[in-house]
Amino acid sequence: MSLKKICEEKGIDINKAFDLVLGEGGGILPTKTAFTSYFTEITDTSIICENTRLKAKAEIPFSSFKSAEFGIGSGHLWLQCVVDGAPFIFTTLRGNWKKPSAKLLLEKIGQYAEIEGMKEYKGYTGWKFLFYLFK
Repeated sequence: MSLKKICEEKGIDINKAFDLVLGEGGGILPTKTAFTSYFTEITDTSIICENTRLKAKAEIPFSSFKSAEFGIGSGHLWLQCVVDGAPFIFTTLRGNWKKPSAKLLLEKIGQYAEIEGMKEYKGYTGWKFLFYLFK
């Protein structure tokens, strides 16, 4: 189901929703496959991640983010975080990183942890993406 459709059903502003693709959940969120997708609602104090197929739902306070760093791997932009001492690594589609919801998510995480590698983020989401990716 599309992010827009889920937001409509749940009555959530699409600018406060994010399609998080989990690389490593650090015990915070379960993964069934290499890349498990979670519908993520961004609140003032936390993200609420839900995967209905796994019957998994967790609220992760922004205050639990201890570090965050962007990096490129397998052609995707990953945000590699440490949340309460555990690795929490996720990505999304390139276009999603440009959306207001991604900017809100980064703003909220940035209130508690410095986000390193913003050069990677800007290069990956910029108009010279292909030049950046293959340099």
